[in-house]
Amino acid sequence: MKIKDYEDKIVKDEVEVDYYVPVTVSFSENDDKYGLGEFYYYRFVNEHESFVEIKINSVTRKVVEVVFTSINNIEDSNLTIEEYTEKNPVIQIDIFEENSIITKESGFKIFRGNKKIYFKLDEEKVDSIVKMSSHVSLFLNEDSEIIGLDFSSFSDNEWAELNESIKSTT
Repeated sequence: MKIKDYEDKIVKDEVEVDYYVPVTVSFSENDDKYGLGEFYYYRFVNEHESFVEIKINSVTRKVVEVVFTSINNIEDSNLTIEEYTEKNPVIQIDIFEENSIITKESGFKIFRGNKKIYFKLDEEKVDSIVKMSSHVSLFLNEDSEIIGLDFSSFSDNEWAELNESIKSTT
C-alpha cells in the first residue's frame, strides 16, 4: 500500500488496549464527516497468523483505524526511533479497484520494548518513518509503501494489559 500525499500535521487518535484484540487505534477526524464512504482494508499476515489491519476511508483516502488483531509471535527489542516526520498520510487507493480487502501475506517479526510494539516486513528496508499520531508511526520503503508499523506511547496500565494479552496468545 502506497502513500500518495500528506497533510503536514499529525492526527488525533484514540487508543484501545484489550485482552482479546491487543491494540486498536482510531483516527475519527480522518473519516468523512457524512459517513458516505466505504472502507478499504489492507491486512498484513505472517506465517504465525499474526495479523495487522489498516482501515482506509474511500472518500478521504486516509487511515481511519489500525488494529493489531493477533500477536502470535514476539521478540524483545530496544528500538529507538530518532528521525521521523510528522504527517497525516493520504493513501493511493487504486489497488482497491478490484477488491476492497487486500491481504499481504509476508514474513515479518513482531518486536516489543520501551513501551512499544512494532513490525517490519522481512524483505524490506526502511527508507523513512512517518509519525501520523501520538501512538502510530509508519515505516516506508523508498517507494513510499507502508512496510511496517510502530505502536508506542502506551500508559503504564495499557502496557501492562497489552503484555497480559500477548502472554495469553504466545
